[in-house]
Amino acid sequence: MIKINRAAKISEIARVAGVSTATVDRVLNNRKHVGSATKQRVLQAKLAIETEGDEVVRSRPWRLKVLLPDSAGPSTEYLASCFQDVGAQGNATIECIFTKKMEPKILARKLLACIGQGIDAVAFQPLDDPHVRDAVHELASYKIPTLALLSGLTNAPLVGFVGIDNRAAGRTAAFFMGRMLKAAGKIAIISGGQLYHSHEDREIGFRTVLRRDFPEIDVIGAYSGHDDIDGNYQELINVIKKTPKLTGVYNVGGGNEGIIRALKEVGVADEIMLVGHNLTPKTHRYLLEGSMDIVIHQNMRTAAFSTVNNLIAYLKGKTIQPNFLPVEIVTRENLQGTAWFDRPQPVR
Repeated sequence: MIKINRAAKISEIARVAGVSTATVDRVLNNRKHVGSATKQRVLQAKLAIETEGDEVVRSRPWRLKVLLPDSAGPSTEYLASCFQDVGAQGNATIECIFTKKMEPKILARKLLACIGQGIDAVAFQPLDDPHVRDAVHELASYKIPTLALLSGLTNAPLVGFVGIDNRAAGRTAAFFMGRMLKAAGKIAIISGGQLYHSHEDREIGFRTVLRRDFPEIDVIGAYSGHDDIDGNYQELINVIKKTPKLTGVYNVGGGNEGIIRALKEVGVADEIMLVGHNLTPKTHRYLLEGSMDIVIHQNMRTAAFSTVNNLIAYLKGKTIQPNFLPVEIVTRENLQGTAWFDRPQPVR
């Protein structure tokens, strides 16, 4: 939390930022015709005066690049818009680009393309693949720090991580499913594959709690729908046909729409418990209608804010720690107080 000691005068801001008072007025009132570099200098000067700090007024804003998977659903699209909102505060220019989902070679090429482009730091959703690790090492050799977003990556020189504790999320899903089913049953796990550490960690946490606390519940297997609506639909249709006494489904990734379609098509949406991830307009509707029971949520606005704050802190020479977001539990009974579109906090 930033402590504001006093309000800065326009003349003071202009002097520190090296611009006219008219320019300061345009920035503070969000008027047009002010360049991003000038806006950043004015906002930094204002912050330095009001906090009586030693903030360095840069000649240009930090340039950050964020790489996100394409066609990954509304939560990822919303995350991209959150980064644009955070960037509009003026401390950094943020470019969000989408890369083909589940294609590590393409992700690696996009990472390497940041070299020589004046990019100060990169945040991305990692895929567990040697090409991606090599790209991160190459960026590090060029002094371009990288931060893992939502999913981790081992054996790579990352400077930080922002996301939930995914094993805790999986354990939480198992706890609720075991307590709510209260009887022996068969559960299927729908996964996006083996490229996301987050999916692997959620599955590990889920299986651990079921083995320990609910041994009567049988996990019949993990089925990869490749984080895709149609893929999840087809996988679950096949599972239901082979497992007539299926009692629960845990979707560790995206593509909930395909799972709901399969459950409704077979006519078992009211009989099979479904736990999934990320509150969006669609999962909001599924909770209300009862086709989904629990959503494990991570606040995307908080993720965007934390990512930018951590990268800027690192660029300023500060030590940053892994930033675990809260594992939020959403049911239809607490939807009213759970907004997936919370406003971002100010970037320091």
